Amino acid sequence: MPELELKFMDNKKIVTTAELTIADVCAECNNTKLSLLDNYFCSLYDSHFKNFIEEKKPTKFKYNYELFLRSLLKITYNSSRTKSRIDNEFEKFKDFILNGNQIREDVVIKADIVTPAIIDGKKLYPNSARCGTISIDTTVDNFILRMISVNSYHFYMIISKNAEISTEIAETEFKEIFQLIPGTIVHPYQEEIEIINFSSEDAFSINKPSIDLNKEFFNKFMNK
Repeated sequence: MPELELKFMDNKKIVTTAELTIADVCAECNNTKLSLLDNYFCSLYDSHFKNFIEEKKPTKFKYNYELFLRSLLKITYNSSRTKSRIDNEFEKFKDFILNGNQIREDVVIKADIVTPAIIDGKKLYPNSARCGTISIDTTVDNFILRMISVNSYHFYMIISKNAEISTEIAETEFKEIFQLIPGTIVHPYQEEIEIINFSSEDAFSINKPSIDLNKEFFNKFMNK
């Protein structure tokens, strides 16, 4: 996405135009196993993500679930490692990211559509790519909540801290989280879904909190 000139690293509060890269991946993994995921995610960009969705209406999304989940986990694992490489909470997914061939019952994905906003008579498109932790209006003890977004498509991951959702407390917590996070579940045993459940967010409302929180860093960069 060359049109996205600015990159922001929240953990270091840095705004930069430089490409963000991971430098400690061996050539074999990078050029074979991980390039498969990169190519797959690029194919989703060409088939879905590059086209902005103008209104909240039923939208079909075709996918290979294993490749899609591995791709999302790769992105969020790399992102999280900018904060912590020791005792990283996503370390347990490393083998699955590289090799697949596992049934992951500890991750649930929901898909939401974010539409353009009209600001002062001008249309503002959700032209961004983001990855990070999300917060919701409840206590979250047994799960990690992450969002990965590309333009109109926003994907939310509910990740169990344990191998499976087994305890009654965790099940109750999961049900509450699932209801609070918007979108349609990306079914692990299907190849296509129709996104029919949407949040009320648009390109302005979903980005404004982050921009307000970090605007001093953007202003500092723009003033240089």
